[in-house]
Amino acid sequence: MESNETGAYSSHGPAYKWIVLVTVSIANFSAALDMSIIVVSFPRLVDVFHTDASVVVWITIAFTIAELGLLLTLARVGDTIGRKKVYLIGVALYTLGLILCSLSANITYLIMSRIVQGAGAAMTMTIGGAIVVAVFPRSQQGRALGIFGMLISAGLIAGPALGGIILDTLDWQGIFYTRIPIGLLCLFLALMIIEEQKESDSPLQLDIGGALTLLGGTGCLLLYLNLGSHWGYLSARNSALGLTAILLIGLFIYLEKRVAQPVLDLGLFKNRVFSMANITNIIQMTAGVSVPTLMPFFLISGLLLSPSTVGMLMAIIAVPPLILGPISGWISEKVGNRILMIIAMSLMSISLFMASRLDIESSVPAISMIMLLFGCGMGIFMAPNQSAIVGAAPRKNLATAMGVANTMRLLGAAIGTAGAGTLYAAQHLTNRTILAERGVDPALIGRLAVVESFQFILILATVLGFTSILTSIFTGDRS
Repeated sequence: MESNETGAYSSHGPAYKWIVLVTVSIANFSAALDMSIIVVSFPRLVDVFHTDASVVVWITIAFTIAELGLLLTLARVGDTIGRKKVYLIGVALYTLGLILCSLSANITYLIMSRIVQGAGAAMTMTIGGAIVVAVFPRSQQGRALGIFGMLISAGLIAGPALGGIILDTLDWQGIFYTRIPIGLLCLFLALMIIEEQKESDSPLQLDIGGALTLLGGTGCLLLYLNLGSHWGYLSARNSALGLTAILLIGLFIYLEKRVAQPVLDLGLFKNRVFSMANITNIIQMTAGVSVPTLMPFFLISGLLLSPSTVGMLMAIIAVPPLILGPISGWISEKVGNRILMIIAMSLMSISLFMASRLDIESSVPAISMIMLLFGCGMGIFMAPNQSAIVGAAPRKNLATAMGVANTMRLLGAAIGTAGAGTLYAAQHLTNRTILAERGVDPALIGRLAVVESFQFILILATVLGFTSILTSIFTGDRS
C-alpha cells in the first residue's frame, strides 16, 4: 500500500481512514481503561493474596516498566517490518496478558502477567497511533489525533466506576477477563480491516544493545522514582539504582550514534519543532500529574469531603477532553499547533495557580471550576502537541515519533508523581511541626498541614506550567 500526495495511505475509499480510526481506538480505549480500572482493585488484592499495599503496587510498576522500556524498540520494529504485523502481535499479547492475569493464583504470577500486558500495550498504543496518523492526510491528522485522545479520556473516566461495579459483582478476576472479548474483537477487526504499512524495504537489523540499555535504564529510573519514597532517595540502594539508570541511559545514547538502525534516531531531535514539542510534553505531564496525585489528599484529609464527592470532583477533569479533543485537533489544522499549545498550557497553569490558593474554607463549586479549567487545558493540549511531534518526523519514523511522545508522557507522569508525592510527604511533616510550635489547635493541625503542603506543591507545579508556555512558544509551527 503506497502513500499518496497528501501524505496518507490510499486504500478502498474515503471511509477507510475512519474505519481504521475506530478499529484502533477500541483497543486503545481498553488500554486506557486499564490505567484507571486496576487501581480500585488494590484493597481487594491485598486481602485476597494476604500481602500489603507496597507489594500490590507492583502490579502497576511492572506494567509501566514493560511499556516504557519497550515503546521505542517496538516502534522501530514496526516502522521497519510493517506496522500491522507488530500491532497484531501487540493486541494478541495484551489479550494474552488479560487471560493470564485473570488466571493468576498468587501475586507473583499476577505481576508477571502484567509485564506481558505492558509489552502488548507498548505495541498497541504506539503502533496504533502511527497507523491512524498514516491513513489520514496531513490536513486531517489533527482531528484524527483529537478523536484518538478523546477515546483515551473516555477510558480513563470509565475505569474507576466500571472497576467498582465489576469488583462488587464478579470479584477482582472480572477486572481482566471481562475485557478478553474486546481484545479478541480488536484482533479480528485489525486482521480484516487494516492494511499493512511499511516504509522501508531494508531488512531489520535489531539494535540489541540499544534495546537492552533502554529497557534497563528506564526500568532502573522508574524503580528509583517509585522506591525512593520507601527507601529514601539518598539511601545507598536507591542511589545505586539512580546511578545505574544514568549509566545505562548514557550508554544507550552512545550506542544509538553508532549503529545502522538505532532504536531511536537521535537525528530527529535536530528538528526544533520535534524537540521543543517533546520537551513541552514532558514538562506538561510532570506539572499536571500533581493535581490527580494530591487533590484527593486535599479534599479528603484537608476539607473532610466524602469519597463519593471526591470521586465526582476528580471525574470533572476527564470530561473536557471528551469534548475539546476533536475540536482542538480540527482547529490545529487551521491555525497551527503552537497557538493551541500556548492556550492549553496557559489554562493549565492558571488552574494550577488557582488550586494553590485553595484553603480549608474553599467551596465545592470553586473547586469544580478549577477542575473544569484544568481539564480544558489538558483536553486542548494533546492533539496539537502530538500533531507537532509526528508532523516534524519523516513518514518512515511515524511509529518512532509516536513512541517518543508516549515515552515523554510516561516519564513525565512518573517523575511528577514521585516528585509530588515525596515533596508533599516531607512538607507535611515540616508543617505539622511548625503548626504545633505555633500553638495551633491540635484538632486542626492535621488538616492545616495537609492544606499548606498541597499549596506548596501546587506553586511548584505552577512554575513548571508557566515554563511549558515558554517551550510552547519556542516550538513554532515549522522546523
